Amino acid sequence: MTVDLRHGDALAVLRELPTASVDAVITDPPYKITQEYSSTTDPDNLLGVSSLWPVAPQMFRIAKPGALCAMFYDTRILPLALETMRDAGWKYMRALTLYRRWGSASLMNGWMSTSDFVLIFYKPGAKPKFHGPWKHDVYIRDKAEPTSYGHPAQKPLDHCRHIVENVTPPGGVVLDPYMGSGTTGEAAIELGCSFIGIERDSHYFGVASERLGEVSPRVA
Repeated sequence: MTVDLRHGDALAVLRELPTASVDAVITDPPYKITQEYSSTTDPDNLLGVSSLWPVAPQMFRIAKPGALCAMFYDTRILPLALETMRDAGWKYMRALTLYRRWGSASLMNGWMSTSDFVLIFYKPGAKPKFHGPWKHDVYIRDKAEPTSYGHPAQKPLDHCRHIVENVTPPGGVVLDPYMGSGTTGEAAIELGCSFIGIERDSHYFGVASERLGEVSPRVA
């Protein structure tokens, strides 16, 4: 098991990684930087979501044939993610739902916005394989995480752990091009998988590095 953390822009770092070298991609790209956009998109959110366009083909190149990609994404701009990944060569399989029973929510076109999707894709060339254990397709967040790392989009560790178990072969290599505070990395390491994490923000790269440095010795 190896842990490879890279501080830098996702696109630049991905170009350095070898083709067909990772078993799964699990990531939470930027899409909801502020809570201000509704029928229009403010500039920082537009820059955030547009960053996925050049990154998706690199994720595709680096993934092995048959590799699965699990990507958290906002329901409000779902067409962008589907179009971006399709153009890069990924095949869409289905969506899981992350339902926030606990935490903040905003009113959006007549409904409270309390859910995001986890989109599942695969790279053609080999039959994709899921590994279990199985659960229903709705993840429920009903309480705060035991440890907060100060990231506004920190995902529940138990949900990420279950996703890693399902889309990654035992001992496989997990890539997260938008590592944030390192939740996917902690889940991967705890399950005995190798992990490649990329983060451009200096603060959160430091947070993730310290967090994963504490986890690695316990499972190595």
